[in-house]
Amino acid sequence: MKTYKVLTTVFLAGVLLSLSACEDYVQNVDDPINVIEAEAIADEAQIPFFMDGVVGRYHITHDALTVIAGGLSDALEFDSGNVRDATFPTFRDIDIGEITLDNNSVDGPFNNLGRARYLADDLLRVVNEISFEDSDLQTEATYTANLYGGLARYAYAAYFGLTEEQGGATIDNGPFIPSADMYDQAREKFQAAITSAPTDYDERVANSLLGRTYLYEGDYASAIPFLEAGMEPGDAPFQSQHSLESQNAFDSQAGASRNQLTVSSRYNDYIEDDADEANRILLEVLPEDEVTDAGVDAGVVIYRQTKYGPDTNINIMSWQENHLMLAEAEIEEGGLTGGITARNLVNEVRDSHDIDPLGIGETVDRNLLLEERDKELYLTGNRMIDQRRFDFFHLPEGTWRYFPLTQSERNENPNID
Repeated sequence: MKTYKVLTTVFLAGVLLSLSACEDYVQNVDDPINVIEAEAIADEAQIPFFMDGVVGRYHITHDALTVIAGGLSDALEFDSGNVRDATFPTFRDIDIGEITLDNNSVDGPFNNLGRARYLADDLLRVVNEISFEDSDLQTEATYTANLYGGLARYAYAAYFGLTEEQGGATIDNGPFIPSADMYDQAREKFQAAITSAPTDYDERVANSLLGRTYLYEGDYASAIPFLEAGMEPGDAPFQSQHSLESQNAFDSQAGASRNQLTVSSRYNDYIEDDADEANRILLEVLPEDEVTDAGVDAGVVIYRQTKYGPDTNINIMSWQENHLMLAEAEIEEGGLTGGITARNLVNEVRDSHDIDPLGIGETVDRNLLLEERDKELYLTGNRMIDQRRFDFFHLPEGTWRYFPLTQSERNENPNID
């Protein structure tokens, strides 16, 4: 996918100035502020500016959302007893699944996601209303609007909910849309992106994203054709982009800059079992001066992630994830084209990190596949979804498996009690 760079820096500066710390930021998702008004788009010369806004808004949503998804899953932990930086009660509440509707660490990603969805949909409206001389730009803009509109709806379906176990969200202050229906909307957008893809790579990305929506609902037969047309070895990962001007939230909340959340020791166990796993599971022992006195006295060992620095990009989709989805489909459903096996797919992923293939005696079943996903998709926002869909959530019943629709959304939306 080409990237048009008209006024990108100006736009992103405006975006960043509109944000405060996650502890403070509350904003109605359907009333974007400090972004270009769609009514001001009069001709195609301004479309690249609008496109960069759509992409930038989703990217600054993706990092914050994947951080808190790690916190609600069993991948990241809030440990105020042993970690000096673990001080935000909003992260504590996420870690234990007792999330209040006014949790500001959820408000920020939710509101930004609403703005990303709004901008993507509005970009598509504008593209359909103006006349283009540059057909390539029209194709690119159509693809961008549909792809990111689909991603926003996917995130609503996968991460948010009306109640602890009822996934879904709202759009434009409308009625609650359950996850199944929101996934349907995402698929419509991804299908439109496939149709308008500027390049073969863009088409493969959209196919992988569409296939994932079916896989997450357990509809393997529907997922397989899209995954088989999805990303392939050699494809660069499709990522959210981060820089020193738009820093990765992992670094600032669950990394070297601050350790609100630290990494489960399970990931170090993987490395102890196979040293080559350090090629894809990047972590380190938390320095002693960042451990509380009680932790030091008790001799506890805490781990933090080193996968992400302030300007490290985050995978939204990769060929390795696509391979593991195909492997899951083969295990659960069978029938991949050409008789491709889950073992071969998993081994190809492992080989991409110089990790030895699975042993001949190792059974390639659901349990092994979930462990491979845990390792390969380390800190990409997938773990909480896997825990929920395969019913091995680590928190007791009655706690949140989704992030709640926020209090501000419930107050503003007359369709939610």
